[in-house]
Amino acid sequence: MRVLFVCLGNICRSPLAEVIANHEAERMGVAARFHFASAGTGNWHVGGGADPRSAQTAQTHGLDLSTHTAQQITAPTIGDWQWFIAMDADNHTQLLAMGVPANRLWMMRQFEPNTTTPPDVPDPYYGGADGFDHMYQLLGDNAARVIGQLLKQAA
Repeated sequence: MRVLFVCLGNICRSPLAEVIANHEAERMGVAARFHFASAGTGNWHVGGGADPRSAQTAQTHGLDLSTHTAQQITAPTIGDWQWFIAMDADNHTQLLAMGVPANRLWMMRQFEPNTTTPPDVPDPYYGGADGFDHMYQLLGDNAARVIGQLLKQAA
């Protein structure tokens, strides 16, 4: 199953979501069923690495973003992916406008139980280290939920 995590620039949220999902799928014993990747809706950072603060957050939790190279999702590459996981409502809207089928597009936090907050993973780019810690927590809390829902779709 080919799954693309999507944020704005592909340097903070979506690359971290990708490595967390890979780690979680391995922990769950289902890694062979998935190919996870990440991309941004914008092209500002294409070819660059992960934001150093995301890389440090990953490293703090035993994950590695050192080989990440930012890429952009574009309409011609939509067909390369079966599922799209948006980090926030703007990413979701942009993906729909590109032609991503609504039935193949989820929000990262949409499966949280009893949530009363918007299902966005806030972009920590313009903030401090606490925003990156909060982002990690949200992504980590939701990775198994997303993987579980993807497995249900494959059943």
